[in-house]
Amino acid sequence: MMHFTVCDIIVRHCQRFKKVYVPYLTNQSYQDATYQRLMDENQGFRRVVEKLERSPVCQRLPLRSFLILPFQRITRIKLLVQNIVKRTAQGTEEEVQAIKAMKLLERLIQESNDSITQMKSIESLVSLSARVDFECRTLPLVSQSRRLVREGPVTEMMDFSLKETERSVYLHLFNDYLLLSLNKEGGRFTVIDHAPVSELRAENCRVKLHSLEKNLFRLHLNKKALLLSTDTQGDKLRWISAVSRPHPVIDYSAEQDFTQTQCIRAFVAHQPDELSLE
Repeated sequence: MMHFTVCDIIVRHCQRFKKVYVPYLTNQSYQDATYQRLMDENQGFRRVVEKLERSPVCQRLPLRSFLILPFQRITRIKLLVQNIVKRTAQGTEEEVQAIKAMKLLERLIQESNDSITQMKSIESLVSLSARVDFECRTLPLVSQSRRLVREGPVTEMMDFSLKETERSVYLHLFNDYLLLSLNKEGGRFTVIDHAPVSELRAENCRVKLHSLEKNLFRLHLNKKALLLSTDTQGDKLRWISAVSRPHPVIDYSAEQDFTQTQCIRAFVAHQPDELSLE
């Protein structure tokens, strides 16, 4: 009979480990980019790495495999603790300690995922900020609390008394603001209007224009009503839904008898409000 104190070790060291582990994972993409740049540009660095990788201690594994080990290891430790919980006698001190360790690991993994998501969000904001010009009043884009909800092109239906009856505009919907822009060459945008999400309102619009049924919806912002058109009915409904937040939170654990479904075709998410499926 072997007695392991794995859970005791996790409980004792998890808080201190988190201070190192979460930043390590958050900065992993920068680490990988730096490693690749040094391998491409610094011949001395490349020679040393290749020499180290030939060592029997490395078992023919590249440096990258060691750099990614912490990310893989924590999920394996979680699986180990889950199995310990299953096999520990109920009502014992060992079970209490194992459950405590499992919750700490779950919280650690969740904080890591949240930190990575936030870092990616800030990166995208910094990138967008460098490609945006403001025709209206300027809005500082980079904020730790700001995240992109949905983006994409739509068609604005203009005044039909004018020569141009429509124009292509681009929407960036964040959790706190909406940007209305004109798409320029080179992936740049000229922001012609923006408004807080709390002041937005979108509504379905069932009218016929030019004898064609359009996917139209009305967007109210800054005391104006824009008539917008999308390529598909689905895009229209999702824009209306995204602007009309907040959505009620559904507690699925409290529901019973949900129909199970099987995904028969893989789908890769292209928008922040989409879910990748395998």
